[in-house]
Amino acid sequence: MIEFIRNNKLFSKLAGINLVSKVGDRLFYTAMLTIATSLPSGGIAVMIVSASETLPILLSLFLGVVADKQKNKVRLLVFCSYFRMAMYIGIGLIFRNSPTLILVLFAAGLNFLSDISGNYASALFSPFTKILVQAKDMEQAQGIVSLGTQLVSVLATFIGASLLAYFRESSLAFINAAVFMLVAIMYLGVGPSLKGHEEKIKTLENGNMFSAVKDNIRSFCSDNVLLGNLIQLAMLNGFFGGLTPVFALFINTNNEMMSLSNPVKISLLSGIITVFMIFGNAMTTKFFKRHSIFNINILSDVMILFVGVGFVIDSIWIIMIANSCIAFLLGIVAPRFSAEVVNRYPVERIGGIITCINALLVIAPPVTSLLFPMLATFNINYAYWGIIIYSIILLVICLALAKKNCKKISCYL
Repeated sequence: MIEFIRNNKLFSKLAGINLVSKVGDRLFYTAMLTIATSLPSGGIAVMIVSASETLPILLSLFLGVVADKQKNKVRLLVFCSYFRMAMYIGIGLIFRNSPTLILVLFAAGLNFLSDISGNYASALFSPFTKILVQAKDMEQAQGIVSLGTQLVSVLATFIGASLLAYFRESSLAFINAAVFMLVAIMYLGVGPSLKGHEEKIKTLENGNMFSAVKDNIRSFCSDNVLLGNLIQLAMLNGFFGGLTPVFALFINTNNEMMSLSNPVKISLLSGIITVFMIFGNAMTTKFFKRHSIFNINILSDVMILFVGVGFVIDSIWIIMIANSCIAFLLGIVAPRFSAEVVNRYPVERIGGIITCINALLVIAPPVTSLLFPMLATFNINYAYWGIIIYSIILLVICLALAKKNCKKISCYL
């Protein structure tokens, strides 16, 4: 990793700035949820905050295409950072008043606009990865970015929660605004070094945004290998989306780890998933090098089956161990999948392709986070068996896609 950073200094600087921006993405999230849950209509407020975080990712289907059409990407990255700074100054001013549902709605609206700007900035950033990093090093580059993103997400969320003990929510919003101002200054600093590389980036000439989005979707849907991997990763994300509420219900009747409170058990599961995913990111260039993404994901699907079995037989240890394996394997696969996408598509389309894939990856978690708890309202065992059936469906879908184009799969393995 150190050697890669030394040999790719400009990319490392740019990736570092992007990680600082990720701090701003997560720093205020706990504060928003804290304010939302403190209101009498807390459920509605939490739903509004969650929507302000999720909807921008879905809208990035179109933002990526818009970003691919832009020539002055560094200048726009600076503008996006200043815009996000302004949004959080607005949020800080809002929360100088006593919180109400209307104020949370306005603050969530500004957060929504900030996240749209953040996703747009990510699409602007993407072509530089392809320009600055050689294809043979792309997997390691994506592993480092993924590892950094996981660490920053955890640390920023922890720091944000800790700062709430010393600062009001409005002050934390102003601190978040300062983070984005710092990001803008850093982009200004690295801008001159990127000017020559920016001129090499071709822009998308297709004038119709909807046609470009349609072309992006068609391009990876026509590739059964890439489509199979995308479906697997989306449904693996979906599994984690529905896992926590089912686990929270499970531990109410489980008699293992009795010395730990239920909130600690939930935190422990979340921590294990995060740690093993980070470990997988770090080991992406070391483990399972001879195995395809498809085969590794099949193994993850089998682990989901074990999680379901763990619920059915009332074993928290099987659930913990199986989730550790899934997180580790997902940590290995995610950077490889990103590297494959970046290497496969031309630079003038890379922003639109990546944001389109990211949007599709987040569709499943909201569905499963509703589906599994809904099953549990009838009978908790329905949710457990639902996870088992979910894993079987995932295996059947992926094997069917593999069979549809055996020749491509055999070449890919």
